[in-house]
Amino acid sequence: MKVRNNPTTSTRFPADDATPPSPRPTEGVQEDTGKAISVRLCCVADPSSGWPAFTRARVPDSGRRASYIERMARGKPNPADQHLMRVAEASGMNLSVARLERWRKAGLIPRPGPDTLVQCGWKQVYPLETAQLVVGLLTCCARSRTIDDLALLAFFSEVPVPIEPVKAALARTYFTHRVAQQSKEQQLFEAIPQVHREADSAEYNWAEVAADLDMQQHRDAVRQMRANLKRNKELANATRIELDQRVRGVLIWLNAPALPVHDAEYMADLRCALAFHGPPEQSRAAWVLAALCHSQQRAVWRTTSGEQRFEELMALEEVELLHLRDLVRESLDAMWCMATEGKGQRFDVGSSASARLAGGMLIEWMGARHVHPPGSRPAQVLLDSLRGLWSQCAASADTDASGEGRSAFITRTRSDRGS
Repeated sequence: MKVRNNPTTSTRFPADDATPPSPRPTEGVQEDTGKAISVRLCCVADPSSGWPAFTRARVPDSGRRASYIERMARGKPNPADQHLMRVAEASGMNLSVARLERWRKAGLIPRPGPDTLVQCGWKQVYPLETAQLVVGLLTCCARSRTIDDLALLAFFSEVPVPIEPVKAALARTYFTHRVAQQSKEQQLFEAIPQVHREADSAEYNWAEVAADLDMQQHRDAVRQMRANLKRNKELANATRIELDQRVRGVLIWLNAPALPVHDAEYMADLRCALAFHGPPEQSRAAWVLAALCHSQQRAVWRTTSGEQRFEELMALEEVELLHLRDLVRESLDAMWCMATEGKGQRFDVGSSASARLAGGMLIEWMGARHVHPPGSRPAQVLLDSLRGLWSQCAASADTDASGEGRSAFITRTRSDRGS
């Protein structure tokens, strides 16, 4: 089993590159936070990176419009807004004119007009649908730090928010995260000694980077794999460093394009790390991480770019976006059910962090669905991947049930130490 004992210590192959280039391209996010501007999401193609760069278009507002908005926030609310405030108060929540105006500027609620108000006696008020929307937003806003967080949390809580601000929030959140993620990937890639980068394929180098990120970001799974390996009698006296290197080796090949199923030493370590034969509660996090990695190995690889993802997201119709949301919720429920031993049937997207997680999954599946059979569902893909791993581990068990010993592993990796 080939494992480079690199002292550096991991998300898997980025879905936007079938064969990752060297060095890895990055996407750019540029924001202008100037005051008194109209904010518009726009995509600028960056030929050098293939990823869209987000900017905030600087459009100075006229003094007349700014003073109008200021009066709206400070003055007496109009009858339509008074009606919304009474509805909110009846639900036990407070609503201000300033908050309504912020939501209108973000496109979350409509502005008053002939197409958005209905006649109620001698007054014009918002219809019931808008009142329900406002109550839903108020329910979510206490758990949201930004307008984007509010849009995503309301969307995944099935509040009927307009899709345009939701798509803008998805794009800003996802691509901003990808910038930070790719920066980490590039740093880890450059930390690999040049002699190793040149000696090995790009696929192996980037799999090593992904494994190092997994080691940092999925600590529960790493802890479970380490504990499972420790139960092997030949590793009972292994040090923490030695066990971590074995876990890292398992993750490297889980992040590679394919598992080395003919490598008896690796498959033995994979079986020990996942411990399918042991109590499920000792390995749930490890199973989920391994299944997520292996699902990408089972898929057909296709080259995409950030710009393509952005354009596909912006072109989604409401029905399709809602369908993707349902698939993501189903996948989260499946993982939560697995993690809680069936005690939890539904994952609660009840925080900004979980809403951002769900949003990232939505965009990832939006692209990944094209390389899976038509009609595939991410929850089923995850379960099929886990079963596939179990089958491969069971098939390899006939060759060697114990895995290589501690001394053999040290001998095999000693040549790379200190590089």
